[in-house]
Amino acid sequence: MQTGEAQAEPLTLLHEMRSSVGVIETPGLHDSEILSFLETDPKLSLAIREGFTRFQTLATEYPELYLDSDERNLITSLQEGYVNFYNPATVNPYVALAARGPWIITSHGAVVHDNGGYGMLGAGHGPEAVMQSMSGNWVMANVMTASFSQKRLDDRLRKELGHTRGWCPFDKFICMNSGSESVTVSLRIADVNAKLMTQKGGKHEGKTIKIMAVEQGFHGRTDRPAQMSHSCKGKYDKHLASFQKRDNLILVPANDVPSLEKAFEDAAAQNVFI
Repeated sequence: MQTGEAQAEPLTLLHEMRSSVGVIETPGLHDSEILSFLETDPKLSLAIREGFTRFQTLATEYPELYLDSDERNLITSLQEGYVNFYNPATVNPYVALAARGPWIITSHGAVVHDNGGYGMLGAGHGPEAVMQSMSGNWVMANVMTASFSQKRLDDRLRKELGHTRGWCPFDKFICMNSGSESVTVSLRIADVNAKLMTQKGGKHEGKTIKIMAVEQGFHGRTDRPAQMSHSCKGKYDKHLASFQKRDNLILVPANDVPSLEKAFEDAAAQNVFI
C-alpha cells in the first residue's frame, strides 16, 4: 500500500465528522495540507483518531446538542452556564475534542495548528512521556509537605538552568499555581525593593512609586497584575471601586525603545521610582 493510501483513513474520519454537523465556523487546514502533515508527524494521525473516538462518544451522549449543530451555536450552548471574562473576539471559534503536539481536532472535523497557545508551549498537547508519568498514583503534596519529587525537580532545574555558563544562577525556586500568581509574587518582591529604595535613608527616598507596563498587555486577574493589565484597564476603571483615582501605572508602546527611554527620563524628572 502506498503512503498516500495509508494516510487517507484519518482524512476519511474527519469527513465523517464534517458530514454529521451543520455550519462549520472554523474550517482549519485544507485536506491537502492535512495529508502532507500526516506523512511527517504521527501525532496528527493519533490526534485525529482520538478526536473521532470522542466524536462518537459525545454524539451518543449529546445527540440533540451535537449532531447537525452549527459550530457557533454549539460553542454558545456548551458555555452558557459559565462566565467568560475574556472579550468575545478573543474566544476561539471552535470546540476542541482532542489534541496532540500542536494539532487540535475540532468538533466539526477541522484540524487546527495551535501555533499561538499551549501547542507551542512545553511539549505541546498530550505529551506521551508526561502522560505516562502522571498516570502513577502520586501524593498530592505541595511545599508544606516534603517530597522526593521536590528534590528531583530541584536537581533537574539546576542541571538545566544556566548549563551554558556551567552553574545555576538561582539559590531558590518558587512554585506557583498560575501565571497570575507568579506575577503577583514577582510584584511583591519588587514591592519589597521599592520600599527599601524609597524609605527614609533609601537611594530614592521620598519618590512616588509607580509600575510600568506595555500597552495592551495582560498579566493576570489578581489585584497587582490586574493593575498593570492595560487590555482590561478600561473596564476595571469603569466598574471597580478599588481602581478609582489610581495613578500608579506608566504605559509604553511595545517594541518602542525611544518611548521606553523617554518614560524613564520623565519619571526621573517627576521624582517617580519605577
